[in-house]
Amino acid sequence: MCGRYGFSVKNAKEVYERFDVENQLPDLKSHYNIAPGTMQPVITRHSPNSIQRMFWGLIPRWAQDTSISYKTINARAEGIENKPTYRKPFRFQRCLIPATGFYEWTKTKPAVPYYFQLKDESLFAFAGLYDTWKDPADGKEIYSYTIITTEPNDVVSLIHHRMPLILKREDEDFWLDPDVIEPERLLPLLKPYPNAEMKVDRVSTYVNNPKFDSEDLIKPEKEMQKLF
Repeated sequence: MCGRYGFSVKNAKEVYERFDVENQLPDLKSHYNIAPGTMQPVITRHSPNSIQRMFWGLIPRWAQDTSISYKTINARAEGIENKPTYRKPFRFQRCLIPATGFYEWTKTKPAVPYYFQLKDESLFAFAGLYDTWKDPADGKEIYSYTIITTEPNDVVSLIHHRMPLILKREDEDFWLDPDVIEPERLLPLLKPYPNAEMKVDRVSTYVNNPKFDSEDLIKPEKEMQKLF
């Protein structure tokens, strides 16, 4: 499961250049404690790439209301091509979710949070799916997304039994390509990110509260014992 992540950039231009988008979002800035149920930047392919804010927690177009969204913040990679909620988005509505890290907690009491990121602390993309739901009351459309999860690599497995699916940079264009609709071509991308390219630090329990949103949240509270 991925229930919290971070998005840290020096400026918005960094995001636009990294993901080759031509439009811009007002007030695009860093957030260090992104929680479900919030509007966050998402990249889609509309020739050229486009960036827009979507609601985290996928609401299928067939849903009667928005209550399902808290059950669909993540989509398991295993069997995703056949699940009613995800099979159409998997073929036709794939997206990239820009991020610089994600949090997971130990199963101990009290739970201890850890922050996972790439070793160079650069921007990357989670593999995601999106859908559009129309409110029957007023006709308003809500764009929403889910983050795909997979089995953990050896770094993440020390803390949690799942991890968000980070795409390799060279696979991002293929993931967004609207001409690729065959599950058998997409499924090979749904695998854990390489161990050697990631690092992890124990961080402050202040991240437990979504109201805290500061760079201090991702600073190591205590260096994790080096196991790799």
